[in-house]
Amino acid sequence: MRKIDFFRFFSLANIMILLLLLLVITIVMYYSLPIFTGEFLVRVLLTSAWDPNREIYGILFALGGTLVVAFIAIIISGVLSISTAFFIVEIAPYKLRPLLETIVDLGAVIPSVIYGLWGLLFLAPILRDYVMRPLTEYFPWLKDFLGTYSPSGVSLLTAGILLGVMIYPFATSIIRESIKLIPFSIKEALYSLGLNKWEVIIQEIRFITRSILAALMIAFGRAVGETVAVAMVVGNVPNPLFYMIFRPGYTISSLIANQFLNATQTMLPVLYFSALILVLLGFAINLSVMLLIRQR
Repeated sequence: MRKIDFFRFFSLANIMILLLLLLVITIVMYYSLPIFTGEFLVRVLLTSAWDPNREIYGILFALGGTLVVAFIAIIISGVLSISTAFFIVEIAPYKLRPLLETIVDLGAVIPSVIYGLWGLLFLAPILRDYVMRPLTEYFPWLKDFLGTYSPSGVSLLTAGILLGVMIYPFATSIIRESIKLIPFSIKEALYSLGLNKWEVIIQEIRFITRSILAALMIAFGRAVGETVAVAMVVGNVPNPLFYMIFRPGYTISSLIANQFLNATQTMLPVLYFSALILVLLGFAINLSVMLLIRQR
């Protein structure tokens, strides 16, 4: 009886989590219903005008900024996580591996506001002085593609790099455990064929490709929804040309955080609709990860 009650308790907890998720989606959809009337939905999704004085709202700049920042973060996270995971498992001395794993995992528990302060006070000035300024001075034509940097250094690029550093411990832990699950017989077979250490690592990357993709997709979901750290370094300026990553901009999460307290009756449904997009995007990412794992 005790085992049955114990199982029922955890089953009930899982059901409550699903019900809570459905409740959140229902509430967000209910308050965003005014968006789904006439041409309002098209104007909100496909325009970048944000003028509270005239009650004109379009979130294309925030949606584009979210995807651009997340894409930059995934590139940074992918390079860092794959190299770090293989270094810890395959290259680092055996006695140092537990210490290195602990150090990397600690990066996941640092509060996002600490990352935001680091990005605002340290990362943004470095990118401004050693990346944005030299590139725009020596290659002036880049301003037409990347934009003009702000005096403080806050930009979509800064937010993307900061997010990449934030989420790479999550991806690293998944990739690291996937490497450990590779059967030792496969490694022995690769070495018996005359492959060196680096050639074996390349084959291992091919062997766990799906796990790497799943890890990066989970990290992507983490990057899309990050709010505090991004709001501190992204600039919080409506940027219709969101592909110009040297310029300040907005993401959906930072837009909601900055505008919600001052939202009018017309702006509120737009913000709830933006939150709905984040929820659906996160759901799609998790569903894709689940399908990848099942295929594996």
